[in-house]
Amino acid sequence: DTMVTRKMRDPRHPTRRRWLAQLAAAVALAPGWSRALAGAAPGGWGQTTAPIRLDLPQLRYPGPWQPRPGAMRELAVETRLRTRLEPVDEPSFVDAASPRLFASPFLYVAGDRRLPSLGEAGEANLRAFVSMGGIIVFDAADGGADLAFRDSVTALLAKILPGASFAPLHREHVLFRSFYIVDRPVGRTAATPELLATQDMGRIQVLFIPSDLGGALARRPDGLYAHPCVPGGPAQRERAIRLGVNILLYVTCLDYKADPAHVETLLRARRWR
Repeated sequence: DTMVTRKMRDPRHPTRRRWLAQLAAAVALAPGWSRALAGAAPGGWGQTTAPIRLDLPQLRYPGPWQPRPGAMRELAVETRLRTRLEPVDEPSFVDAASPRLFASPFLYVAGDRRLPSLGEAGEANLRAFVSMGGIIVFDAADGGADLAFRDSVTALLAKILPGASFAPLHREHVLFRSFYIVDRPVGRTAATPELLATQDMGRIQVLFIPSDLGGALARRPDGLYAHPCVPGGPAQRERAIRLGVNILLYVTCLDYKADPAHVETLLRARRWR
């Protein structure tokens, strides 16, 4: 057995199968969603026979909760074009205290200033969401220019995951090769080319992107990109898109691509070029 296979068999290790089983007991999910994700990853889960449907909900909170409108819609478009995933055409918005938070294993939170209080019910929901295997992605729309958002996210983390703290995500983590080989994670900016994360036995629970991924994705009503990517221009935007795709592949498949066989396949395919 590979180390990955042993981890998937370990009842302490959160997997997408456990996530679906726990969600089925907590909320009523569409049968198609459960069937699709149940076959998402190799290693005993079976091969995918149909595209995997996935919502990309964004957290709605008091104040300017959507600094990069349409960013998740654009990530959904790019992911559909490039992979077997089929994110929904119009990603949803969800409140922290809503039961709808548990309808997807992914939650996107963007901000360019201090987060407001989400309330006890909202914090409890986020705590349950993470403990059940969900992944929260915080995206700093300030691009590293202002630490107010990052500081407030750190304060929220202390409430939902007491004792946990952010640390740079090591470049050997499977997220950096879940689809593309990503050697320098960037967004609209590249001032801080690293990701911060909290992990449980190697599984990412909360991911913090300091470089404004949403700013690299968002488009204006006329279809042009809303913000320039600095300093790298279009090449940097492409790297940001690939990072977003990798995050979604990691959310659905977790760490099965840590298996050396998958690494060799990626290297042969040279998807990063």
